Amino acid sequence: MVEKLSETEELRVEQSLLHNFCLTKQNILDKSEIQQAFDSVESKLSTLHFTFLLAKRNIKEPGLCVILTKKNIKKATKRNLCRRIIKESFRLHKDLLDHKSLIVLSKKTAAQATKEELWQSITEFECFLKKLH
Repeated sequence: MVEKLSETEELRVEQSLLHNFCLTKQNILDKSEIQQAFDSVESKLSTLHFTFLLAKRNIKEPGLCVILTKKNIKKATKRNLCRRIIKESFRLHKDLLDHKSLIVLSKKTAAQATKEELWQSITEFECFLKKLH
């Protein structure tokens, strides 16, 4: 016989499932963590549109910092698209980034890139991550 959960229990289960698949405050690096990550870069990958920097982090949760400058990508819509794509990839590959800080820097070529080309750069990084892991 299947036991029915109360409404509050169902909500609690949904929230715990969502917690594994979303960016939390712990995942976003603060100023001191960004400085620490820049000072202790372990590995670096440069693709056509982005530069990815990986550094050790003190806590288990992976950390993310996306730096998309107006100098490199003029249009805000393109910067937002890049940010969404990077965050989505981070969300899907959190398990490969335990105890790591990831900093993503944009290049000028990202401004003219299509969505598919941006995803290709992200895919290159994902392959790099899998080799490291």
